[in-house]
Amino acid sequence: MKKMDVIFRQVFFKNLKSKTWLWIVIGPLVLAAVFGGVFWLMNQTNQTSKIGVVTSSPALTSTLKASSDDDQRYISYSSTAAAKRAMADEDLDGVLTISTQPTTHASLIERTDGNGVNQTQLQSVLAQAHTKEVAAQLKLSTTQLQSLFATPQLATTSVSVDKGKLVSRSAKTQKSGAMVGFILGMLIYTFVISYASMMAQEIGTEKGSRIEESILTAITPQAQFLGKLLGILALMAVQMAIYGVVTLAGGLLLQRLPKNPLSSLMTNIDLSGISLNMLLFSLAFFFVGTLTYTVLAALTGSLVANQEQIGQATTPIVMLGMLGYFGALIVAGGTSPILNIASYIPFLSTMMMPVRLGAGQVTAVAGWSALGINLVFLILFTWLTVKFYQTNVLSYSDGGMLKAFKRSWQLQRAARKPKPVKS
Repeated sequence: MKKMDVIFRQVFFKNLKSKTWLWIVIGPLVLAAVFGGVFWLMNQTNQTSKIGVVTSSPALTSTLKASSDDDQRYISYSSTAAAKRAMADEDLDGVLTISTQPTTHASLIERTDGNGVNQTQLQSVLAQAHTKEVAAQLKLSTTQLQSLFATPQLATTSVSVDKGKLVSRSAKTQKSGAMVGFILGMLIYTFVISYASMMAQEIGTEKGSRIEESILTAITPQAQFLGKLLGILALMAVQMAIYGVVTLAGGLLLQRLPKNPLSSLMTNIDLSGISLNMLLFSLAFFFVGTLTYTVLAALTGSLVANQEQIGQATTPIVMLGMLGYFGALIVAGGTSPILNIASYIPFLSTMMMPVRLGAGQVTAVAGWSALGINLVFLILFTWLTVKFYQTNVLSYSDGGMLKAFKRSWQLQRAARKPKPVKS
């Protein structure tokens, strides 16, 4: 136990002081700060576009003025020349000239260095104004016009099946749950790429430098494996604790600002859809998922013969992580029989199943069943990896990782065969 503790401390403190681990921690925070700053800056610099309207129709003028909002404002001018002078003085971002004879025709002059004009919104407003103009010519009343263009209201309710019963879920709740699952998948993928590579690097470097023989004279392969695994997990725990403190401090700081830059984003999120059960489920899947990938990294790292092959050791991990990540992206927009099956497969379900649970595609029973499958697989996979590790860690093969795995498998089979009893 003391020897395993020595390996744990060596792995933990060596990486804790390294610039690589420091960047692993700071990198996502810097990226989040950049995206947050850009989002805040876009909201701050989003100004109202001013459009000068020149038309001889009072009805069109009133309709356009009534359509003004925070994005676009319509200002009436008596002549095109007056509107162009205002645009030359940078008081307008565009000039809209509307002619009603012989048919309604509109032309727009847009300033390239001004606020952008939303032409889709402009065309919609023109269509409404034209409709009112035609209705006036046909002497249709406001009530008749509303009845003519009235659209039947469609009420939509999202439901999920839970224990044979239909449970209603709002669109915001569904979106919020899917968002939590997606963030979890992104975190798992980020941690997998970072710490699985670190685990493979740890083992591959020791094998490549041929110091593994000296280490294993004082400690068993099992104790070395578990010590390294615990050291990597401790680094993950420290990073998560840092992120938790930063998130809490950032939330408190944003609340003190006069205008919260996340207020517009939070209006589209229903926090009631994020239950305690969902959070516990997400944390459990995060732990099991990252641990499973780290064990896989230990297995592939033990197969390398030199430091040049470390890149080969991380390739299967990156590919599996990408499959799970893209599977989470796809399943967020809808499901299919293949995706349903994939969400129960270890290595993939750690990213896909939280999204499905958050989106209401599966019940809590199905989610915990998938977690149970992953947990059982993790235990068996760790046991099997330890067996292969004690064989691979002192085995060197220049034929590549595949040949190294075949040789390790042969050695394992030979070790399990009963030895003949001497008479």
